Amino acid sequence: MQRHDLDLTSLVAGLVFVAIAVAYLVGALTDVRVDGAWVLPLGLIGLGVAGLAGSVARARR
Repeated sequence: MQRHDLDLTSLVAGLVFVAIAVAYLVGALTDVRVDGAWVLPLGLIGLGVAGLAGSVARARR
């Protein structure tokens, strides 16, 4: 199998979606309330950071 370069944008975006899923899973299994008004903005901020990190990493190459 041939190795490939790390795609930082996809990695961070995947981690953001996993974090959102874990937050809702913890909220469903415990008495912790997950406020949906915070989830979308934080997810979009995370995706924005992923986009910036990807563009900075490409600019360095």
